[in-house]
Amino acid sequence: MFSLVCAFGPSDPSTAIVYVAAVASFAVAAFAPSFSSSFPGGQLGLIALGLGLWLFPLMWNTVDVAF
Repeated sequence: MFSLVCAFGPSDPSTAIVYVAAVASFAVAAFAPSFSSSFPGGQLGLIALGLGLWLFPLMWNTVDVAF
């Protein structure tokens, strides 16, 4: 089972940390409305943050390969 998870995992630890932060942002937006309301933008702001964190490694690697 562990080898199956590693096959689809990120290539380095920093990418894994960014993906975990994105999932945590989505989870807080979905399941903690009291905390979400104190975040600037509320739940929508946390979803936007999660999407940004989720796409950041992809954009970084694409720019790195392009140049």
